[in-house]
Amino acid sequence: MTPDHLYLSHDAIRDLDRLLREIPDLAADLTDAFACRTRLNGPTEYRLQPRSATQPLPYNPAASKAADHLHATLVSWTRLICEQRGLPYTAGATTPALARWLHRNLIAFAMTEGVESAPTDIAAAVAAATRIVCPPARERPINTDQIAQARRARLNASGIATLAKELGEKYQSLTVRRVQTLRDAGRIDPVPGPWSPDLPELFVVGEVLDAHLTHPTRRRVAA
Repeated sequence: MTPDHLYLSHDAIRDLDRLLREIPDLAADLTDAFACRTRLNGPTEYRLQPRSATQPLPYNPAASKAADHLHATLVSWTRLICEQRGLPYTAGATTPALARWLHRNLIAFAMTEGVESAPTDIAAAVAAATRIVCPPARERPINTDQIAQARRARLNASGIATLAKELGEKYQSLTVRRVQTLRDAGRIDPVPGPWSPDLPELFVVGEVLDAHLTHPTRRRVAA
């Protein structure tokens, strides 16, 4: 216990303050993820059997598990505080209500014996929930056969710019404007027509990719 009768350090209290303020919005995101509505998640990977190739589950079990764990974590600490401090619980039974009550009673929280592990415990539950609603980006493996096939394709500048986003970091600056710059510099030529006046020019993808890497990018000079 600290001299001011706290079982948590001031740094730990600041961490709890931040975590508890984040939880209501995080709980809402988990609800969306549970119903497979979240924009941050891709389509759920969980499938029904035996139609595993086509029929997704109407909910995300991982989101449900994370939500239950977060809720149970807050319930356990709320119960401890109420029992140890003799406080009545006057909020609702939802995860956001629990988080807001704990936040309002943060000093009582810190003065409760046995709460030393609370910041770590709650942080772990929040981190698990965050991984569901905002999963880390996954690197896509580049298939060499697909790359070889793509290099032979004929696409317009917009199609090439879209493809470039899938080809790794060195092609991320290959935009529509960059394709036009390469054409104006004589580094690439459109595929011979005949063309309709309203159709965009087509280029061999491999020629554009090679020219992009060999033709220097003009850098803006600060005024």
